[in-house]
Amino acid sequence: MTQASGAAAPPTGRGTYFFLSYAHPAPSSEYTPADADPWVRVFFEDLSGEVRRHARPPSGMEIGIFDQQLPMGSDVKAALAGALSDAQVFVPLYSPDYFSRSWPLRERQSFLDRVAASGSPDTDRHVLPVLWIPFPSWDETPEVRRALDLGDGIPAYAENGMRALCMLAPYRDDYTRLLERLAGQIVRLTERSPLDASPAPRLDEVTDAPVPKGADAETPFVVAVMAPAGVDRLSLPVAQYAASTAERLGFSAQVEAYNDGSGLFARAPGVLLIDPWAAGGPGGIQSLRAATKDLPEWVVPVVIADRDDPRYDERGARLAGEVMDMLTAAGLKRAQSVAQVKEFVDIMPNIVTHARRQYLRNARVHPPEGFQSTRLSLRTPESSTPSDPPKAER
Repeated sequence: MTQASGAAAPPTGRGTYFFLSYAHPAPSSEYTPADADPWVRVFFEDLSGEVRRHARPPSGMEIGIFDQQLPMGSDVKAALAGALSDAQVFVPLYSPDYFSRSWPLRERQSFLDRVAASGSPDTDRHVLPVLWIPFPSWDETPEVRRALDLGDGIPAYAENGMRALCMLAPYRDDYTRLLERLAGQIVRLTERSPLDASPAPRLDEVTDAPVPKGADAETPFVVAVMAPAGVDRLSLPVAQYAASTAERLGFSAQVEAYNDGSGLFARAPGVLLIDPWAAGGPGGIQSLRAATKDLPEWVVPVVIADRDDPRYDERGARLAGEVMDMLTAAGLKRAQSVAQVKEFVDIMPNIVTHARRQYLRNARVHPPEGFQSTRLSLRTPESSTPSDPPKAER
């Protein structure tokens, strides 16, 4: 059978028609599908069925994928990058929570970076947003308005969002029409305008993602790492887990190598992860003392000793003890030491919460440039004193 005139050939080889993105916390060792909105899976299965009904996929091509189908292991970011690299269309379920979490925003940016790298002239074309939960009228951004376009002529969609239409039987006809409309768009893009192969960056390599909305997101949480020379500090599993914990609690987290800490914690709470082997060389304790002497109250040092290290019994435990003694002597009584993964997992949520609380209580406020504050008073203008702002002359 010859192909219709003007239609490009469908993609060949392995790939996926669409990737579904939704608001959820960063995955961790405890993350399970039960943590997610169950209606996301219902919608995913319904949309997959509708795309399958319209599609003519080549051998080896998948219909859809979302994170609950990925192995939730230590390298989930690599698995997600692979899934985003294979997807032809990115389908984000927009809700107020979607824009307040770093994880889904980085999923979207990773896909956009991949599309840009493929040479496509319109990076947004392969993003088909869905209004999952309605937004207040004053919060309708261009992204939200694009999601509203899907429901043209179906008022219940804008009023209630796709989640409600998916859940409630009275909206079944509207829901079915929207599924068919979205599936048709996914299939047309995939089969007529396929993306060239190009890798999506890992989520920890994404640099241009929007800052999540919300007060906590505006103040990032810093995970700083002190480790021996030659160790890739930024890829240590404990550092990535600490960042994931902060993100699950609603922060925008960043992992940084720590040297003297100059300015690193000036405007952000954080945790300083210390590998005791950093003190193993000549002058190691002295260097650590110098690097930690000015830590603000909103930074919690955590000494990470590994009991599974063959050198732990011989020297590792002693080094960890020396580092803890140094921190305590320096007045950092909030410092903690862990030697097992479970200990670290158990204490991280409390550490993030404590650091944030201390930051709000003790950090200096940094108002925008040109900002001038005026002390409010309960006194009436008639009772003003010389300390009040002068009245304008008439």
